[in-house]
Amino acid sequence: MVKLSVLGSGSRGNALVIAGDEGAIIVDMGFSRRELLKRLEQLGIDPGILRVALLTHEHDDHSKGCRVFCNDLRIPLCTTSPTAAYLRRRDKLPDQVFEFEPGCDFQFAGFEISPFAVQHDAASPVGFVIRRGNCTIGIATDLGDVNALAKQRLCDCNALIIESNYDAKMLRDSDRQLYLKQRILGRHGHLDNMVALEVIGELLTARTSVLMLAHLSRECNNPELVRSLFERKLSQLGRSDLRFEVLRQEQTLGPVELDDNFSETEVAYAAN
Repeated sequence: MVKLSVLGSGSRGNALVIAGDEGAIIVDMGFSRRELLKRLEQLGIDPGILRVALLTHEHDDHSKGCRVFCNDLRIPLCTTSPTAAYLRRRDKLPDQVFEFEPGCDFQFAGFEISPFAVQHDAASPVGFVIRRGNCTIGIATDLGDVNALAKQRLCDCNALIIESNYDAKMLRDSDRQLYLKQRILGRHGHLDNMVALEVIGELLTARTSVLMLAHLSRECNNPELVRSLFERKLSQLGRSDLRFEVLRQEQTLGPVELDDNFSETEVAYAAN
């Protein structure tokens, strides 16, 4: 059994945990060590089961707690070499580091981890596909566009976690500076609701049982709007059966239980 838990997702912090029989993985640590431990406790997760940390990119809302948290738990941080170099120059890198190249798979805690490059304005940003047995979890929380590679990697996952960052009109009407609006709207910025809405039709398959929308903008998006848009789309696709969640900055979620001996008719979950 694989258990998926979300510590929080948004522009002020992102982290999630995937646990199996041989231990657990934490993906991103965009909160302080204290806040990470607090949220793990809320979810009933013993930090001692964590075996490794994965980092998608160096931005503070994903890396804030990585050095202190990893050193405290004595676990390695897995990240790309350019991301590691960026953090090293700023004294934000933990003692144990495993550097990988996008496209090169590796294993930790009984999971096969497949990193892939994504389009985002960072040193070497990646998404992850994480497998155990027949259970596959796809993660892409920061990307300006879902290109052919991302579609290939994220398609046909049991659980899909993908960004739906902003509403284009809300962003354009916001008080943000023009350069920031252009950055977010660009192909290396963030994913808007309508692009995410369109692409899920290509990514969801019969085996997909969980869809989570991540990294909503606090100022330029609305969770109720996102939920309404995607529930309508899922109904049109005939997928009202799957578990659908709009992730929030201040709320933990999980654990969601996924059977790693996959059956198309079986998926169990429990939420705190």
